[in-house]
Amino acid sequence: MDSKKTPTPKHSPTRINLISMPWPLFNRPSIQLGTLKAYLETRADWLAVDTEHLYLEVASTLGTKLYHWISRNAWVSESLYGPLVFPEQRNSSEILATNYAHKTGSPINTLFNFNQIHETVESQLENWVSDCDWSQYTIAGFSVCFNQLLASLAAASSIKKKFPHITVVFGGSSCAATAGKSILDAFDFVDFVIQGEGEKSLLELCGYITGRSDRLPQNIFSAKSSLHHSNLNDPAVGSQLPSLEPLPVPDYDDYFSDQKKWFPDKPFIPVLPVEFSRGCWWNKCTFCNLNLQWCGYRYKKASQMIDEVTALSARYGCLDFTFTDNMIPPQESLHFFTQTSELHTDFSFFAEIRSIGEKKSIDDIFSLYRRGGLSTIQVGIESLSNSLLRRMQKGVSVIENIATMRAAQEHSLALEGNLIIQFPGSTQSEVDETLENLDYIFSFSPLSIAAFFLGHDSPVCISPKKYGIKAIINHANNTKIFPRETLQKLKLIVQDYRGDRTYQKKIWKPVFSKIKRWQKYHEKRKIGGLHKPLLYYRDGTDFLLMRQELIDGTVLNHRLRGTSRQIYLFCTQIRTEKELSEKFPAISQQKILTFLADLKKKRLVFSDKNRHLSLAVHSTL
Repeated sequence: MDSKKTPTPKHSPTRINLISMPWPLFNRPSIQLGTLKAYLETRADWLAVDTEHLYLEVASTLGTKLYHWISRNAWVSESLYGPLVFPEQRNSSEILATNYAHKTGSPINTLFNFNQIHETVESQLENWVSDCDWSQYTIAGFSVCFNQLLASLAAASSIKKKFPHITVVFGGSSCAATAGKSILDAFDFVDFVIQGEGEKSLLELCGYITGRSDRLPQNIFSAKSSLHHSNLNDPAVGSQLPSLEPLPVPDYDDYFSDQKKWFPDKPFIPVLPVEFSRGCWWNKCTFCNLNLQWCGYRYKKASQMIDEVTALSARYGCLDFTFTDNMIPPQESLHFFTQTSELHTDFSFFAEIRSIGEKKSIDDIFSLYRRGGLSTIQVGIESLSNSLLRRMQKGVSVIENIATMRAAQEHSLALEGNLIIQFPGSTQSEVDETLENLDYIFSFSPLSIAAFFLGHDSPVCISPKKYGIKAIINHANNTKIFPRETLQKLKLIVQDYRGDRTYQKKIWKPVFSKIKRWQKYHEKRKIGGLHKPLLYYRDGTDFLLMRQELIDGTVLNHRLRGTSRQIYLFCTQIRTEKELSEKFPAISQQKILTFLADLKKKRLVFSDKNRHLSLAVHSTL
């Protein structure tokens, strides 16, 4: 009988080591590792799972400030581990990372020394591989997500050289679609790649490796056995759980043990990642490739999510949570936050949401969110041009984006959002529209600038000619980290293109500059201790007082009385001209529109065709 197929005795569990390499945010455990550990150990009594968050040691050694900056800069983080895999690329990797550090114009320049940091991570990796008792493990599994590819490759290569008996498995978002198979083609020290969801697949792979099964599901690839299946773009085949209901509460015990080890004198309270859903219920944005590992959209019931949050809070003594969802489920999340608002516990949540359409009461929803503990939201604003939003297939309009930003400020929800610039095929008129509309949202939290990048297997990548893309090429920064012959085999998540890139950079420069001024003004107010909104109103029952602060520091005051006050308050939600006429039948529509047009000139109202939105938020300051 083949020794590989001999079942492991029950009293001797198969031990596997699941690893998360730098550079995730250090103050939160890996939900991938925590979920896999809990799932595997509750489903298979013949498995024992250890998890290692190696980024905690690196954060402790480098210092949290420097580590945090590196973790937020993808090209820097990948460059630091790149020379461990490709020594011949060291000079170009150093230049790439150092240039990025110098561009920040921040105190990070004094902390960033490529050679020192590279030597630190190299020494840490060598010591970890040497000190770990690999004789107890059968499998080393790497969760490979954003900014973790080169670090994972460096670790896997080192393990395989010293301990060839270890089976190396890669999985995670960076292994989605054809990207995962290409890793096998390029690196012979990786034995298996899991494409798509990990729980069921890793369990079946462990059974295969230990002889409990003689077959692999179609979403697991092995270079040795040439199991390269044809349906690479369907991660559901043999891998996905039909429902998230069977998922246990994540097990973060190992993370907290590592935290005590590496931060004994400066303990911090971690933010715990939780998962309400998988996939995206919208899943139409043309630039997005975040859902390649999922097929369809699944979510937990609010009651299950409540049980999970309360259990994690009690077990680890934490109150701060971040939803890892690409989009929390709209209806079920309302039930969730209704219940958390009744718990009288000071939870704080972060979640990603979509802009809310005009037919729903944004104020009611955001008020409920805030009462339930949602403190920070990430909203996919992406654009302030209606035609560009349509080409991106966002399914929202500019006025709906602005209404979401306004409601967030009204209900004290910190808003994080991006504005994508240089989207291929953008026109000068779309840039002009963006520049004009930026004036209307000046009083709200500034958006971040996100220069368009071509995501592997995104709709734009799949249909490039539709967006004026002439050729898909490797990103120039990747050519500095990877040798040319390796890049020819790899399908990396971030790619680039030939087309109208030079033109796009030129026409979007004014938008870039305007957003930078916007960010700088808000940061200056924050440093100065000014926290009141730049545009707010106070209600005097039959009149409104509005205070408006302009970018040059000028303060304007406005007063609206009687019906003018009523119209302005009515438009704190998006209102159509028909709704305005029905609400105020005694006033001619022309008179209402003239009034609103005057307020629009003053940037107190935003109008989009026949829809209108008041911009000032209510404040009692």
